[in-house]
Amino acid sequence: MTLFLQLFKKIFRHTRRNNLVRVLLLALMLNLAFGVAFFYAERDVQQGLTLVDAIWWAMVTMTTVGYGDIYAQTWVGRFLISYPCMIIGIGILGYLVGAIAETMLDYGSRKRKGLLRVKMKNHLIICNFPGEQKVARVIEELRRSRQFAQSPIVLISARIRELPARLVEMEVRFVQGDPVREEVLQKAAVRQARGVFILAENPADPASDTLSFAIATQVHLVEKELKKDIRMVVELVSQENRAMMHRSGADGIVSADGIMDALIAQEFLFPGLNKVFHEVLSNARGSQFYIVPNELGAGSFGLLQKKAIDSPQRVSLVGVRHKGEIILNPKADFGVDENDDLVIMAPDPAEYQLLAGS
Repeated sequence: MTLFLQLFKKIFRHTRRNNLVRVLLLALMLNLAFGVAFFYAERDVQQGLTLVDAIWWAMVTMTTVGYGDIYAQTWVGRFLISYPCMIIGIGILGYLVGAIAETMLDYGSRKRKGLLRVKMKNHLIICNFPGEQKVARVIEELRRSRQFAQSPIVLISARIRELPARLVEMEVRFVQGDPVREEVLQKAAVRQARGVFILAENPADPASDTLSFAIATQVHLVEKELKKDIRMVVELVSQENRAMMHRSGADGIVSADGIMDALIAQEFLFPGLNKVFHEVLSNARGSQFYIVPNELGAGSFGLLQKKAIDSPQRVSLVGVRHKGEIILNPKADFGVDENDDLVIMAPDPAEYQLLAGS
């Protein structure tokens, strides 16, 4: 018995941080203890009683099931073993239910507060939290894309302490911390990520570009270390910082600086143009712009454009990416190489695949 108590104290001490494990170990050890005690108290009275039967009786009694196939027949078995087994069993059962509930609540709370390590692959990471509405719009736009409709999304931010309810409903995972720190990026499983979006912490403050540059540089270092392509898009606040941001290794740099001013003027000059921009920039409806590999073959721009027009697919060829430079609406005799990319407008990239295969 002394050996049993010493073993119990040792296990109990090493599992004090986990209530659920503690209670399960306690229940198991008490089940064995009551089973052994019942066996020695009843074996002379009940012929054929085995130790396994006694342990079974202890489990049935502790869980208040009470099948009645085995029961105590001696005074010791009834009052010194069965009584404590039933009373303690009820307490253990209640405590076990409470421990399970506490563990589940604690896990949910830690998950909402971004304290858990993410275990994902091929997910998308959004760094910084400029506001719930903006983050939600970015996620909604990604989810409208057939390619990323089911991709898990992780938000990293030190600005908030708990994930907003709207983002919880969108099944976004959260990691609390500064995304410029490597250990925080590792916590979000950046090594297994498919892409990283770096939003400006404060879209009204050009100083936010410095933070975005630092985050992008960290991600780029991980990318170089793994020799893996992690696509990275950075939001730029000020065009004056574009040269600096290019040095971060970002694949794409997006800035609204100056665009709104031009769009206001264009809307005044050509009423309705604002709606055109909204449609081509969103996956919500209509057609969008896509940059796709040239699968139509080499030839003049006019020839390739005619091929798209004559096709039943809803694809319009509007430009070319030639040697890294975007050229919209080039001349009809502009030569397009097989290594160039095409700028198209279509309701879905699948339309272009049908065109290329025809």
